[in-house]
Amino acid sequence: MFLLLYDIEGKKDPHGIRIRLVRALRRVGAFQFQRSCWVVESFDEHLISVLDELRRAGGSVKIMEWLPRTLDEILDGKRSKSVVLAPLSAEPVLEGWHEKIRSTLEHAGFKVAIVPVGESAAKALSRSRQHKTEKSISRIIDEISLMDMDGLILMNLGRSTQSGIMYVAQIISNTKLLKNISSLPLIHIERLGRPDGAIILWNEVGGELLDAIKKAVQLEIIRPSVEIKRVTKEGEREIRQVLYAEPGDKIIVNGKVAGLCLTNQVYLIAENGRLVDIIGGKIFRGAAKKISFDSLATAIVKTVPA
Repeated sequence: MFLLLYDIEGKKDPHGIRIRLVRALRRVGAFQFQRSCWVVESFDEHLISVLDELRRAGGSVKIMEWLPRTLDEILDGKRSKSVVLAPLSAEPVLEGWHEKIRSTLEHAGFKVAIVPVGESAAKALSRSRQHKTEKSISRIIDEISLMDMDGLILMNLGRSTQSGIMYVAQIISNTKLLKNISSLPLIHIERLGRPDGAIILWNEVGGELLDAIKKAVQLEIIRPSVEIKRVTKEGEREIRQVLYAEPGDKIIVNGKVAGLCLTNQVYLIAENGRLVDIIGGKIFRGAAKKISFDSLATAIVKTVPA
């Protein structure tokens, strides 16, 4: 990943190079950190040509390796600490767990921002229905990772702890920024208030934050080791098993209902980035046409009770 900085005086940019540069950056999926400051994974030919045009017009461009660190890491815990509490599903919000955890963390000296990630969580927090977005959950979490914070806490309610772990593992695996920020404490609280609830520790940093969360929720700690991408190829086709499937469950692919489980052995079949069939289940073809992905390996798949 690279950090791109650029600047050009307005009088040197009569043809809108800056505007075209922003469009080119969005086209390659770059993340805007601040004005004229972006985190970029790759540079295509169009982006390179616009950057070159900006330089020839008298602008300046600087590219460097992006090596993020938290303020808490640099200051060795000598200042206030900020964390983001990010609900992925509505239940932790509707049951008031976000407020309980925030209260405990604030009492322990943390500054807490609640930023919903899942659409249902956003609706539960605001009581509004205006929360539809075309961004993937992984993209939203990547954007959150650019916030000023010293820890990220994900809250989810899967059908079981293991299915919740697999779901979040897929999300993290598909991030571009978050998975490369090794110094940021990343904690996931799954199935709060349920007998099999757990605290999932995705890295080994942030002991003070972990202690505060344990005090708030009193759950066991799991350090996961999971195989996320179980995809095989047969010619142009990709085949992926749906884990933890139960008859009657809805199959969710990249946030959209794609079909229904008819057995507990369900396989998704895809060709050219599109879902074409579901073995052991029923495909909703109208919905499936609206779902696209680079590969089934990068699609986020889960099941929920119908």
